[in-house]
Amino acid sequence: MMSSALGRRSSWPSSFVTGLVGWISFSIIVPLAFGYSGPPWPLVEIAIVMAVVQILILRLAFFPLRMGRGLAWGALWGGASSALLIWLGGRFAFPLLRERPYLWLANGIYIGLAVGAFLSYFYRDDHEIQEKAREQGQTPQYGRDAHWLEPFAFGAVAYLIAFLPRSLGLAFYILVVGAFVGVIAAGSSHFSPDRWKDSLLMFPLILAAGAGLGAASSLLFRQFAAEFRASYWVMGAIAGFLTYLMTFLRGRSLARQEAHG
Repeated sequence: MMSSALGRRSSWPSSFVTGLVGWISFSIIVPLAFGYSGPPWPLVEIAIVMAVVQILILRLAFFPLRMGRGLAWGALWGGASSALLIWLGGRFAFPLLRERPYLWLANGIYIGLAVGAFLSYFYRDDHEIQEKAREQGQTPQYGRDAHWLEPFAFGAVAYLIAFLPRSLGLAFYILVVGAFVGVIAAGSSHFSPDRWKDSLLMFPLILAAGAGLGAASSLLFRQFAAEFRASYWVMGAIAGFLTYLMTFLRGRSLARQEAHG
């Protein structure tokens, strides 16, 4: 039942996953980019509270806020609600938000814009699929869109394998960054033109791009260099390569399944 609900991106469970992914990802990545080296758990606490409260607000008020009409409405209310939540959180609940208030506010608004826009997009996309299936008297089939969470897992696993972190906190940072890179990789695997899937030229080019992105992403861990067994950028390149390899092969498999009905 839960897996079926998560396969439908506009469901309540999927909305909470969307919010958690957005808030956790950027509540981790942005502080790391600015040199944060403390434990991840205070950041995670902030992200979870913000995500859950925002999703409850946006889903309960989805239609009064007209978020079903387009991405612009979703982005508008997502950004506005997250700005309010960051301000309230900094004032009443999370002292960490007061350390760099403008950075957190900008980051929160960006996250909210994306979360709100995705909620609107997922609703409209699923609604079109459902309407088409209803007109044809069939059960809605969400195709490869139902596998939208897989790239997160591919990236997380690939990064943990490549970096082999020695501490739980660092492992969590690596997992989050890897999962986010997996989402980027999905652009070339799950949602790229299907003619790319069997191209002898595109395959190595995409893997090379993955290695480059992985090396770049490893800069987020530069403050933890002493904890790694090798150069972090080398392990990052390996992690990116593995992420793109797994997502590309999975994307090709899904495309072939659809082609054969």
